[in-house]
Amino acid sequence: VAVVARDYEKEYGVRVEIQFGGSGTLLNNIRLSRLGDLFLAADSSYLEIARKNGLVAETIPLAQMRPVLAVKKGNPRSIQTVQDLLRSDVRVALANPETASIGKQTQLLLTQTGQWSRIEEAVRARGVFKPTVNDVANDVKLGAVDAGIVWDATIRQKDYANHLDAVELRGSEAFVQEVTIGILGYSTQPTAALHFARYLGARDKGLPVFARMGFTPVGGDV
Repeated sequence: VAVVARDYEKEYGVRVEIQFGGSGTLLNNIRLSRLGDLFLAADSSYLEIARKNGLVAETIPLAQMRPVLAVKKGNPRSIQTVQDLLRSDVRVALANPETASIGKQTQLLLTQTGQWSRIEEAVRARGVFKPTVNDVANDVKLGAVDAGIVWDATIRQKDYANHLDAVELRGSEAFVQEVTIGILGYSTQPTAALHFARYLGARDKGLPVFARMGFTPVGGDV
């Protein structure tokens, strides 16, 4: 988004200010402050919550992601399944379900497979909960933990591609999420906000940047 915003500023002379954070954290900030023009979340469920609370007027899908296990390059601990996260020699980082989309989806996925309570207990005992997906990826990259659950797009980004491998999660195909941007209903400049949102979702503007950075873009606008 930062790269696309710079391109937009050069093309239109409009400055775009970006505040980064977990999807849940940003949604709470929006509820409390009622400031801002756009809300981009890692999965569309947060936009649905925002819409039900009268915070979002319109939404535009941008890309898709799904959860994977992140391990160090070469997978030195031979972590193959979620069950391996329960091993006494494996330290795990997960994103907090209250603050980050990937944390919320991890909890849903592992609850569905009946593994959440044991994994949560293992993380609290010898791992760590982090506020964002990038914090999880960084912990694995730096060796602070042996594994974490992140988005597949996270591992493809240049900061992690040479340091992390992805291990497929059984059942993750049911948890593919859509990265979506919404125009906030109380925006003081909704036309300008919609213009940038559509630029982000345009086939020849923002979406090629998403693809280049490891995301799976949607069809997009002409």
